[in-house]
Amino acid sequence: MAAKKKDKDKDKDDAPKKSSGMMGLVSKLLAVFAILLAAVFFASMYDVGQMGLHHTIKGFAVAIVPVFALLSIAALFLSPKPSAEGSADAAEIAALQEFRSKATSQILALQNRLDSFSGQDLDSLKARNEELEAQLDAIHQAEREKVDGEIEALRQRNIELEEQIKKWAFEAVDKSVKGEAVEPMEAA
Repeated sequence: MAAKKKDKDKDKDDAPKKSSGMMGLVSKLLAVFAILLAAVFFASMYDVGQMGLHHTIKGFAVAIVPVFALLSIAALFLSPKPSAEGSADAAEIAALQEFRSKATSQILALQNRLDSFSGQDLDSLKARNEELEAQLDAIHQAEREKVDGEIEALRQRNIELEEQIKKWAFEAVDKSVKGEAVEPMEAA
């Protein structure tokens, strides 16, 4: 029984929608015809494209102007009136805007709370990062000093080997000049 009553109420609600939709369509058609008549009237008045419209519709001008006026006025009066749906839509829009503002404020509060939580972690991570960078710099400095020491030791060893080669070369030349046998140099 309640279902039948709801269906009847639903049918009653649909009836104004259909009639207002039909009146809206009629109103729009009348407005379109009025605009077309106005276009023809002004085209003939200014002889657009030199088609000679002002001579052709000169006799009909008596009818075109009043028909234009009637159609324009009818389009205005037959346009659909704002219904209760418009106020319901406005209420829904207001409710949605209120929900949107509440949701935005809650999201911002959550974001601030998350930022405060991550801020503490961020500070500790920055401190740890600086500590690790200092350790890394110390390791790099120690490696550079170690490599520099090895390079210096190799330079000294190179100088010693050059001295040995020069000494051997002088002795070899001296022995070859004297006619003695030259001994090959031993690898150091």
